[in-house]
Amino acid sequence: MEQKKIEHITLHLIVFATIAIIGVLARQTVLHYGWDEFSSYLILVVCSIVIGAIYFNLQMAFRQLLSPTIERCFMRFECYRNKAVVEPSIVHQELIESTIDTEPIVSESEPEIETTSDTTEEVFISSLPESNENVEELPKNEATPSIINNTPIEESSQPTEYEIYHATAMAEKERASQEKLDKVIAYTKQTLVLYLDEAALNRLCGYVTEYYLSDSLPKIEPIKVDSQLKTIDIMHFGWNIGRAFGKPRLQTATFIKRVFAHTLRDSEISTIERKMSHTESECRIKLDRKIA
Repeated sequence: MEQKKIEHITLHLIVFATIAIIGVLARQTVLHYGWDEFSSYLILVVCSIVIGAIYFNLQMAFRQLLSPTIERCFMRFECYRNKAVVEPSIVHQELIESTIDTEPIVSESEPEIETTSDTTEEVFISSLPESNENVEELPKNEATPSIINNTPIEESSQPTEYEIYHATAMAEKERASQEKLDKVIAYTKQTLVLYLDEAALNRLCGYVTEYYLSDSLPKIEPIKVDSQLKTIDIMHFGWNIGRAFGKPRLQTATFIKRVFAHTLRDSEISTIERKMSHTESECRIKLDRKIA
């Protein structure tokens, strides 16, 4: 604490000395150009005030704006992050030790022994062991709160049972979601590999991935498939992936309408939504419930 005070005082003295030197130089400059004494001293005061105000404003701006930004940048480095975590622990430990050291010490001063009677000596001797026992028991009783207070600090670093279960459930959910996406992407490649070139097929897989991961429809550049696929084939493909993803029929119909705009140019979204699971006409892409 004393070291920090000395550093602050030294810094302020350096700043004030620098401001004073600049003010004196400004005064000498105006005297060199023929100004009078009063004006030169006025320039000295004004220059000192302006530079001091600039310094304090820059200091406040650095503390409020730049300092948090710089600290966030340094927190990315593991060595600085570990140091920032260790320093509060050291301060807390020093605070605990200082608290223990400053605990009130029971006075062990012996009461005065009066030699006027034997009775007072016996009373003092009989009471002396009790006072010693109190003195011996006091540090044990006072040390207990410190140990109890330290226990939550050690336990707080360990994850709770809820956090463990929550992390496990989230990991399982992510795994299941990724498996579902991988299965649909594999189905897309196997089903349309004969009707799309490699670039178009990869672009379609990207659209399908964005459609699954986002609640809103992605930005789409229409894909033109081989003429062998009919409108009902594209509808069946949309129904298969939409059902696997658990997406609403209307949202899936809108998605395939945008992706396969050329093939579905004569079909309205409401018609696609209604007919995408029909099986009356002949088709190359069948309704597939295995990927759901």
